[in-house]
Amino acid sequence: MNRRLIVLTGTFALIALLVVGCAGAAAPTAAPVPAASNAASSSAAANNPAAQSSSSGGAFESKSNEGGSVTVVVKPTALAVGETVAFDVAMDTHSVELSDDMTKIAILRDDAGKEYKATAWDGPGGGGHHREGIIKFAALTSKPHHVELVIKGLAKVPERVFQWDMP
Repeated sequence: MNRRLIVLTGTFALIALLVVGCAGAAAPTAAPVPAASNAASSSAAANNPAAQSSSSGGAFESKSNEGGSVTVVVKPTALAVGETVAFDVAMDTHSVELSDDMTKIAILRDDAGKEYKATAWDGPGGGGHHREGIIKFAALTSKPHHVELVIKGLAKVPERVFQWDMP
Protein backbone atom coordinates (compact mmCIF):
# COMPACT_ATOMS: atom_id res chain seq x y z
CA MET A 1 0.00 0.00 0.00
CA ASN A 2 2.78 2.50 0.89
CA ARG A 3 4.63 1.78 -2.34
CA ARG A 4 1.46 2.37 -4.34
CA LEU A 5 0.85 5.67 -2.51
CA ILE A 6 4.42 6.82 -3.21
CA VAL A 7 4.08 5.99 -6.94
CA LEU A 8 0.70 7.73 -7.11
CA THR A 9 2.04 10.83 -5.31
CA GLY A 10 5.09 10.94 -7.59
CA THR A 11 2.87 10.67 -10.67
CA PHE A 12 0.72 13.59 -9.53
CA ALA A 13 3.83 15.67 -8.78
CA LEU A 14 5.21 14.95 -12.27
CA ILE A 15 1.91 15.93 -13.90
CA ALA A 16 1.82 19.16 -11.86
CA LEU A 17 5.37 20.03 -12.97
CA LEU A 18 4.48 19.38 -16.62
CA VAL A 19 1.37 21.57 -16.40
CA VAL A 20 3.30 24.42 -14.79
CA GLY A 21 6.15 24.09 -17.31
CA CYS A 22 3.81 24.08 -20.31
CA ALA A 23 1.87 27.06 -18.97
CA GLY A 24 5.10 29.07 -18.83
CA ALA A 25 5.90 28.15 -22.46
CA ALA A 26 2.50 29.23 -23.81
CA ALA A 27 2.36 32.04 -26.34
CA PRO A 28 1.72 35.47 -24.86
CA THR A 29 -1.88 36.58 -24.76
CA ALA A 30 -3.22 40.07 -25.00
CA ALA A 31 -5.79 41.85 -22.88
CA PRO A 32 -9.25 42.45 -24.35
CA VAL A 33 -9.43 45.17 -26.99
CA PRO A 34 -11.16 48.37 -25.85
CA ALA A 35 -14.33 49.09 -27.86
CA ALA A 36 -12.83 52.22 -29.46
CA SER A 37 -9.97 50.17 -30.94
CA ASN A 38 -12.05 47.28 -32.30
CA ALA A 39 -12.86 48.97 -35.62
CA ALA A 40 -9.21 49.51 -36.56
CA SER A 41 -8.15 46.07 -35.37
CA SER A 42 -11.10 44.37 -37.03
CA SER A 43 -10.50 45.96 -40.43
CA ALA A 44 -6.80 45.07 -40.27
CA ALA A 45 -7.61 41.55 -39.09
CA ALA A 46 -10.17 41.12 -41.87
CA ASN A 47 -7.36 41.56 -44.42
CA ASN A 48 -5.05 39.33 -42.43
CA PRO A 49 -5.18 35.52 -42.51
CA ALA A 50 -3.64 35.30 -39.03
CA ALA A 51 -5.33 36.24 -35.75
CA GLN A 52 -4.68 39.69 -34.31
CA SER A 53 -5.36 41.28 -30.95
CA SER A 54 -4.22 44.34 -29.05
CA SER A 55 -3.66 45.57 -25.52
CA SER A 56 -3.61 49.10 -24.24
CA GLY A 57 -0.81 50.90 -22.45
CA GLY A 58 1.25 53.99 -23.22
CA ALA A 59 0.56 56.39 -26.07
CA PHE A 60 -0.05 53.59 -28.57
CA GLU A 61 -1.32 50.04 -28.07
CA SER A 62 0.72 46.89 -28.50
CA LYS A 63 -0.71 44.72 -31.27
CA SER A 64 -0.32 40.97 -31.40
CA ASN A 65 -0.58 38.62 -34.38
CA GLU A 66 -0.34 34.83 -34.41
CA GLY A 67 0.10 32.75 -37.54
CA GLY A 68 2.44 30.19 -39.06
CA SER A 69 3.50 29.11 -35.54
CA VAL A 70 4.91 32.59 -34.84
CA THR A 71 3.56 35.22 -32.46
CA VAL A 72 4.52 38.79 -33.34
CA VAL A 73 3.96 41.66 -30.89
CA VAL A 74 4.46 45.22 -32.15
CA LYS A 75 4.30 48.59 -30.39
CA PRO A 76 5.11 52.01 -31.85
CA THR A 77 7.94 53.71 -29.96
CA ALA A 78 8.04 56.81 -32.21
CA LEU A 79 5.09 57.69 -34.43
CA ALA A 80 4.83 61.38 -35.31
CA VAL A 81 5.01 63.49 -38.46
CA GLY A 82 8.50 64.79 -39.16
CA GLU A 83 10.28 62.21 -36.94
CA THR A 84 11.85 58.83 -37.67
CA VAL A 85 9.10 56.25 -37.16
CA ALA A 86 10.02 53.25 -35.00
CA PHE A 87 8.29 50.10 -33.76
CA ASP A 88 9.39 47.61 -31.14
CA VAL A 89 8.94 44.14 -32.68
CA ALA A 90 9.09 40.87 -30.73
CA MET A 91 8.79 37.49 -32.45
CA ASP A 92 8.37 34.17 -30.65
CA THR A 93 8.10 30.61 -31.93
CA HIS A 94 9.01 27.09 -30.99
CA SER A 95 9.17 25.63 -34.48
CA VAL A 96 10.17 28.22 -37.11
CA GLU A 97 13.62 29.70 -37.74
CA LEU A 98 13.27 33.51 -37.58
CA SER A 99 15.84 34.35 -40.24
CA ASP A 100 14.08 36.99 -42.37
CA ASP A 101 15.73 40.34 -43.07
CA MET A 102 13.24 42.64 -41.34
CA THR A 103 14.20 45.65 -43.49
CA LYS A 104 13.06 43.70 -46.57
CA ILE A 105 9.79 42.26 -45.29
CA ALA A 106 8.39 45.24 -43.32
CA ILE A 107 6.73 48.33 -44.78
CA LEU A 108 4.88 51.27 -43.28
CA ARG A 109 1.69 52.31 -45.06
CA ASP A 110 -0.51 55.34 -44.42
CA ASP A 111 -4.26 55.65 -45.05
CA ALA A 112 -3.61 57.30 -48.44
CA GLY A 113 -1.75 54.16 -49.57
CA LYS A 114 1.72 55.73 -49.44
CA GLU A 115 4.34 53.14 -48.50
CA TYR A 116 7.60 53.73 -46.65
CA LYS A 117 10.44 51.19 -46.80
CA ALA A 118 12.21 50.19 -43.60
CA THR A 119 15.48 52.04 -43.13
CA ALA A 120 16.99 50.03 -40.26
CA TRP A 121 16.58 47.04 -37.96
CA ASP A 122 18.16 47.52 -34.53
CA GLY A 123 18.24 43.98 -33.19
CA PRO A 124 19.83 40.60 -33.72
CA GLY A 125 20.30 39.24 -37.22
CA GLY A 126 18.33 36.30 -38.51
CA GLY A 127 18.10 33.00 -36.70
CA GLY A 128 16.68 31.45 -33.58
CA HIS A 129 13.19 31.17 -32.14
CA HIS A 130 13.00 34.41 -30.15
CA ARG A 131 13.90 37.72 -31.74
CA GLU A 132 13.29 41.32 -30.72
CA GLY A 133 14.37 44.65 -32.10
CA ILE A 134 13.30 48.03 -33.39
CA ILE A 135 12.30 48.54 -37.02
CA LYS A 136 12.72 52.11 -38.27
CA PHE A 137 11.23 54.06 -41.16
CA ALA A 138 11.74 57.52 -42.66
CA ALA A 139 9.63 60.30 -41.17
CA LEU A 140 5.99 60.65 -42.20
CA THR A 141 5.64 63.56 -44.62
CA SER A 142 2.00 64.32 -43.77
CA LYS A 143 -0.38 63.44 -40.94
CA PRO A 144 -2.47 60.39 -41.85
CA HIS A 145 -5.63 59.28 -40.05
CA HIS A 146 -4.00 55.91 -39.44
CA VAL A 147 -0.85 53.94 -40.26
CA GLU A 148 -0.19 50.26 -40.79
CA LEU A 149 2.96 48.27 -40.20
CA VAL A 150 2.89 45.39 -42.66
CA ILE A 151 5.17 42.37 -42.31
CA LYS A 152 5.14 40.23 -45.45
CA GLY A 153 5.92 36.54 -45.69
CA LEU A 154 7.10 35.88 -42.11
CA ALA A 155 6.57 32.15 -41.44
CA LYS A 156 4.68 31.88 -44.76
CA VAL A 157 1.92 34.27 -43.60
CA PRO A 158 1.34 36.51 -46.66
CA GLU A 159 0.73 39.71 -44.65
CA ARG A 160 0.54 40.60 -40.98
CA VAL A 161 -1.11 44.02 -40.69
CA PHE A 162 -0.83 46.09 -37.51
CA GLN A 163 -2.87 49.33 -37.60
CA TRP A 164 -2.90 52.40 -35.35
CA ASP A 165 -5.06 55.51 -35.47
CA MET A 166 -3.09 58.75 -35.31
CA PRO A 167 -4.03 61.15 -32.50
